[in-house]
Amino acid sequence: MPFNLDKFMASPSVEELDSLKKSEIVKVAKHNGIEFQPLMPKDEIKRYVPEYLVDESILPSTVLETAITVPTDNSFELKRLEMKLTRRLD
Repeated sequence: MPFNLDKFMASPSVEELDSLKKSEIVKVAKHNGIEFQPLMPKDEIKRYVPEYLVDESILPSTVLETAITVPTDNSFELKRLEMKLTRRLD
């Protein structure tokens, strides 16, 4: 089922927000004037959206207590850089 921004904004939920693809999260962020860099990873953009929606009283503050889980470590990025370096050394 295609993402409907108007429907989401009429009745936003953390569960639905958590299941959105990057392009859909970007639509929500742009619609709400949330600043982000286009090349930011999906999870990074996802951090800002719930905070904004709570600040604007679109979502209840309890949302931040059970916020979307976003990995805080850089293990994926470190592994990617390690692989890139290994390729250059070969």
